Amino acid sequence: MTDLKEKNILDTRDAIGMSLEQLTFDTELNGVPPAYMPTITTVAAEKEEPDEPSPEDPLKPQAKRKVRRRIISMELPVFLIFLSLMLAGPVMLNQELYQTCVAVYNYTERECEPLRGIIPKTDEAKAIEKHIQPYVARITMTYSILHNVWPGILVLFIGPWSDKFGRRPVLLVSFTAYFTGHMIMATLVYFSKALTLNPWFYLLGGIPSTLVGGGCAMTTIMFCYISDISDMENKAKRMFFVDVAMGLGVVLGNVVSSYLLKQTNVTTVCLTSATLVLIGLLYIYFFVDESLDVEKSSVSLKAKSFFDIRLIRDLVNTCVAKRPNYGRAIIGCTISVFMVTSFIMHGEHGIFYLFLRTRFNVTLQQFTYYNATVITIKMTGCALTFVVFRKLFSLPYAVIAMMGFAGSFMDHLARGLADSFWQMYMACGLGIMSGITTPMLQAILSTTVPSNELGKVYSLASCTQTLSPLISAPLYTYVYNRTLNFNPGLFNFISTGLFVECFCAMFVINVFQRRVAKRSKDAETEKGAMEKVEKAET
Repeated sequence: MTDLKEKNILDTRDAIGMSLEQLTFDTELNGVPPAYMPTITTVAAEKEEPDEPSPEDPLKPQAKRKVRRRIISMELPVFLIFLSLMLAGPVMLNQELYQTCVAVYNYTERECEPLRGIIPKTDEAKAIEKHIQPYVARITMTYSILHNVWPGILVLFIGPWSDKFGRRPVLLVSFTAYFTGHMIMATLVYFSKALTLNPWFYLLGGIPSTLVGGGCAMTTIMFCYISDISDMENKAKRMFFVDVAMGLGVVLGNVVSSYLLKQTNVTTVCLTSATLVLIGLLYIYFFVDESLDVEKSSVSLKAKSFFDIRLIRDLVNTCVAKRPNYGRAIIGCTISVFMVTSFIMHGEHGIFYLFLRTRFNVTLQQFTYYNATVITIKMTGCALTFVVFRKLFSLPYAVIAMMGFAGSFMDHLARGLADSFWQMYMACGLGIMSGITTPMLQAILSTTVPSNELGKVYSLASCTQTLSPLISAPLYTYVYNRTLNFNPGLFNFISTGLFVECFCAMFVINVFQRRVAKRSKDAETEKGAMEKVEKAET
């Protein structure tokens, strides 16, 4: 750990305390940081700067952060964790199909072998899979619900707790839990053939990560960490880089998983995923320093402070507090968009691969290639959109997000109408800009909410995102099972309609920001005219 520890004033979810009365928008409709936006100081300067930010701090909005003695980023562990998840995810779904076929419906191993996704399905295997898919869909639905309810509640405490005790402990615990889960999964798969285990036992592999908050808590704290170490002008760029690291992990994981399964077996795939998570855990332990200047405290105090109900009360008061300049409305619209996009993602997650197998008879390798192509196209589109429309034309975040949601609308509409597998690639091309929405939404929140309140707002957003599968997973599964025999892609039209709602919400945010920007511009013009009159009189 570095000798020269940096002191950081949050811009994360739990650190949100500035009043929006001081928040204004420039002519580009982006939030302008108030005069007291915090900067970084070193430990040597502790006597010159207070430990906590306050509205009275005379800090300059354009102040530059001092160069860190050692720059250690979070992109590598982010890449490794998503690579591990994508290596094991599609393979385990095929394993569930195979194990259901053998252990539940008592077909022979020869009849069930095509369900592993390595070889194309025979006509007999197609009939078998159509028979067992509703059973597997219920397993994936249950997995989605179980592994989102508790994390959705827990994240309300994790955000405020990390503001007080630091981000690093949460990251270490999250990576440890994922490592343990992969090891449990590898053990279950290893013994499943000899013991003919029911596929419901595979849900046990997700319990460790669920108990500590799952992906919801991990990604929340990751973005808090990035926000801690980034200044206002680089926030969107750093979050974009983290999204790129996630995308690269997903792409590589999808490409490699089918090859690794062909050359080895499911147990080896799970052990490989566990190894990747272990590398990320060791990286965080040895190289990632705490992003906040937190006081040392005992483990018992940290544990007692975790489920403090006052944290929830403060979180709710912060998020619903009346704010000037349409602040509360902008926060509400942004959180609603986060919730709807999560609703769509979790609803489609458990059935999309089943849909492709039923509609287009794809193998695991074809599916992983498709996933890799989709994410590569969206990452490329995201980068081009950011450079062209944000850096070159300086369009507001809300307008760029609207463009992304328009792409998502066309993407899902084309998916629902597709009759051939190549049309799924065409649909992806129509949604080339859809990957830009998440970085823009995060940027809107981080520039609208003060740093000492951002953690609380992020926690509420993550909670709504995590709890959305309670409705979306059963809904999408029900629609898929009901339409399986005549139009298995009908669920895509549900997503299409929901993206229209997201587009409308971003349009409302853009209108609010335009009004505030116009009001600010008129005030500046009036002030300039008054100064000219005063000079003329003197």
